[in-house]
Amino acid sequence: MIGRNLIKILSRNNKIYAVVRDKSRIIDLEMNENIVIIELDLSNISQTDIRALPSDVDTIYYLAQSRRFREFPEGSEDVFNVNVEAPLRLINWATYHGVRKFIYASSGGVYTNPTSPIKEFFMINANEKLGFYLSSKLSSEMLLRNYSSFFETFAILRPFFVYGPGQNNTMLIPRLINNIMRGEEIILSGEEGIKIDPIYVSDSAEAFAKVLDLKGEYLINIAGAEIISIKQLSLLIAEMVGREPKFRYESGKQMDLVADISLMKQLLHTPKVSLREGIREVLKSWG
Repeated sequence: MIGRNLIKILSRNNKIYAVVRDKSRIIDLEMNENIVIIELDLSNISQTDIRALPSDVDTIYYLAQSRRFREFPEGSEDVFNVNVEAPLRLINWATYHGVRKFIYASSGGVYTNPTSPIKEFFMINANEKLGFYLSSKLSSEMLLRNYSSFFETFAILRPFFVYGPGQNNTMLIPRLINNIMRGEEIILSGEEGIKIDPIYVSDSAEAFAKVLDLKGEYLINIAGAEIISIKQLSLLIAEMVGREPKFRYESGKQMDLVADISLMKQLLHTPKVSLREGIREVLKSWG
């Protein structure tokens, strides 16, 4: 989802090679003469695949996401291949071919025992279990950072709850919409559920695009400007669709996952799309 929006921005002034698993999903973008679509499954990438990539590349954005990130242990190999093996192969290829910039999309979920707001320099406790998906993201961060000196720009971006039209129904905001529309319960830890700061996909893509203007090594949170609890978010969606949400309250309280976005606003982009506006756009595409 971020990639689709990002290449629309970048293709205004750049030639883009869009590496996708299924070409049919972005066939509409093939009409743009600045976009070349390459069909390649990063969960099963070979040296032959790597050697076939175009060598006239200045920048690599690695945004790939395993489709099996919720399936453990059945999907663990797919997650590892997409989150660790493929980026490692690509960054080695990039150093050989003189690629100038490498940007890796990690996840805001890698922070352990977060306090709000989470700053990029907060320590991450490697002794805590993050789950396989987030552990693979953090592992890749640690491995890829060893290559930073080979690039004019090396950046790890940690997105927090990106949302927008066309998002997979397993993600948070589509799940909340589905639950409300179907009259199904939304489970909350404590009275309000966790607090988050979601970011609309166009704002996240604008932030990713601005990395091209940076030089040096960076670690930057990507999140929205509004902090909201899961209950408040559910009530907002319910108001907009004209339904009454059903909540089930569980004892205890999970840690909030709210990012400090001072660095993002300073270096990249200040979010422009409000939560109400963003959810309205999601609902317009709902079918």
